[in-house]
Amino acid sequence: MSRPLFLCGAKKIIELISCLILVLLLMTLQTVYAGSHSYYLCGPDEDGCPPGQEQYCMCIPVSVNAEQPYCLDLDNMTCKPAAERPDCGIILKNQVSCLATMLQSEPNPPCPTVTQSFCHKHSVYMCDEDGNPNSCKKPV
Repeated sequence: MSRPLFLCGAKKIIELISCLILVLLLMTLQTVYAGSHSYYLCGPDEDGCPPGQEQYCMCIPVSVNAEQPYCLDLDNMTCKPAAERPDCGIILKNQVSCLATMLQSEPNPPCPTVTQSFCHKHSVYMCDEDGNPNSCKKPV
């Protein structure tokens, strides 16, 4: 006894939809995973972090709020989303502008984005997301 032709087609469509859902899920996980391991590489002065001098620089995790306005707190040496600091006196356009201003004394050049493996390979100081220099530690 043979199956009706439309049932064979329905099975293939279900398999195709299942495959597409799996691909979308994997792409989403990859994007989240990649984003959580991106860091800003900031240097100790207005020149940024020159090649060959990475051991004197800092790797700071890129925030999920990185493109929102950021508050520069010079008293505590931190950069936090402006939404968390309604009393902020110095607001910059995003996380990287805030970090570059705080750590390099000016927003340009901006701190480039690197991977976590770059930071470890070059023995760069690993810091908290707010960029506080007191939070920085050398990778083990």
